[in-house]
Formats: sequence, structure tokens, C-alpha cells
Amino acid sequence: MRRTTAALVGAAALLASVPAVLAGASSNASTTPVSVIMDWVPNPDHVGLYYAQQKGYFDKQGVSVSLKAPSDASTPLKLVGAGKFDLAISYEPEFFTAVEKKLPVMGVASIIPVPLNALISLSDSGITSPAGLKGKSIGIAGVPFDSAVISTMVRAGKLNANEVKSVNVGFNLVPSLLSHKVNAIVGGYQNVEALQIGQETGKKPNVLPLNKVGIPTYNELVLAANSSRLKSDPAYAATVRKVVAGIVAGTRAAMRDPKGSTAIMEKVSDYKKDLVDASVPYTLKLIRQGGPKVGCMSFAQWRAFGAWMTRTKLLAGPVPASTVTTNKYLPKGSQAC
Repeated sequence: MRRTTAALVGAAALLASVPAVLAGASSNASTTPVSVIMDWVPNPDHVGLYYAQQKGYFDKQGVSVSLKAPSDASTPLKLVGAGKFDLAISYEPEFFTAVEKKLPVMGVASIIPVPLNALISLSDSGITSPAGLKGKSIGIAGVPFDSAVISTMVRAGKLNANEVKSVNVGFNLVPSLLSHKVNAIVGGYQNVEALQIGQETGKKPNVLPLNKVGIPTYNELVLAANSSRLKSDPAYAATVRKVVAGIVAGTRAAMRDPKGSTAIMEKVSDYKKDLVDASVPYTLKLIRQGGPKVGCMSFAQWRAFGAWMTRTKLLAGPVPASTVTTNKYLPKGSQAC
């Protein structure tokens, strides 16, 4: 799940009183306004969304998409479930948890099809596999997901629990690694924090995405819709389909135009220019290599990940993949994932 921070610099204030934008209402005769609450402040993970917005791919579908950053990264699915926003960007694990809590949400398109969260260590750490964690310390933000990841890595490395030390460093994942307070971190992303560490140290760090350390692969970012509205409101369902089509077309175009994509993200992101310049092309490469077609989600993959969440007690019991995700709203011809 998303890296944690004490404050989202540049994020818009998120108030419970924000009104819903009705999918059937339009700001003019040709476009339908759609409100999207994101998972985080604008960053390279969102390159497909901003490319679609800036290059007119949403306009071509007849929708006007507004992208809002949250003040609390745990709230996007709650806000969509409550009808405060039309759509949200969130993480695959959050969908299982939300549905278990009876929130009416459904994943309708993959934004980032591969895990970005990774086990990251400095180049001289010797940590190139889970077995390399023996006698080492791992910095974590302290969320339950981290504990499940570490217990899985311990098993994958055939280690004993007492051979790996977890250190709750809160919001200071990268500083704790650079200052050698810990030997590795979990919670940083391979396309952002790992590149940042490489730029600051001058040496490429060791990076093991979570699907390389025993955790089933998953979609890092997913577009969420309100499942109740999808069933009851044909106009909303049609609008969701249009937004997904814009995202798919915009992301495909962004992959063909890494230079233009980088220029767009330099303007909308508060991240340092050098980091954006490195991260955007790398993020597009990861999307291209993600496996399924842009937007598509694999039900087998979601079932495997949900089963892992159940085994590690992140879920109280099994949550069927069909209750949390669908490819129904992908453009025609894109649903064979």
C-alpha cells in the first residue's frame, strides 16, 4: 500500500461536507463532470490519469474529470462508498478490507498493474533475497500490512521470526535507511523511493518488489466505483465506462510518449524534477511490463492475493474476488485479460 507520511504536502483539504458530483449532471451540453479522489498527492504513479486529462482523452469520451488529492490516504474508498466522490484511486488490499466492512465499492480498472511497494536496501547490504534478512532490521511504518509482509518474507527466507527485527520508523522510511538506522525498509516504492535513494547515494539500491519476496502479485493502484450506484444508476455506470476508456487510451498514449508524460508530471507534481524525470519513464515501463492489458485485472491474481490476506489475518475470512473487482467497464475489446 501507499507509503505513509505525516502530511501530504500540497494536498487539497478533504472535508466530509464535499457534495457528490452526480454522474448524470453536466457542466455544459457536451461533458459530464466526474470527481475523482486520489490515493495520494500527484506523483508519477498517476501519469496515465494526468496524461488523459491534459491531452484530452477524457474530453473525447464526453467527461470532465477533476482529480483531488486526499488529506488522509485511508479515506478515498470510504468517500466513494458514501457518495461524496464519483470515483477513487486506491490499493488492491484496501478493496478486500472495504468489502469485508460492507462498503459499496468495486474495482473497475487497474491503474498500476504491478506491485510498487518493495523491500529496499542499500547496495552493500547483502539483502538480495528474503534469506539475506537474517540478523537484519527492517524499517516499517507500523501498519498491519507491514507485519503480514514481514512474516511472509521470514517464511520465504526459511528464517525464524526472531532472526529479523522490525523497527517502526513511522514516516521516516528513507531517512532511516540512509542513516543506517535500519538495514532495509518496506513501504517505499520501486519507482520512487528506490530511485530517490539511488540519486542520493550514487549507487543503485537492492530492490525486491513484494511479489519477489513471497507475497502474491497484485495491482498497486486501482480505480474504484460505487458498486450500489453501478447497479441502480445507468447514467453513473455509463459515465464510469467513459472514464475507464479515457484512462486506458491515455495510459496507452503516455507509454508511447515518455518525454511528454514527464513534462506533464513535472508541472503537476511537487516531487523534485530529477526524481520525476527518472520516475515517470520507469513507471511507464512497469505498466508496459505489467502483464494484462492496460486497465485489465486478473481474477486469478485477485483470488490469490485475497487468499494471502486471509492466511495472514489481514482479513477475518475469505472475500470472493468477484465481489471486489470487475472488468465489465473496460472498453469493448479490452475485457479479455
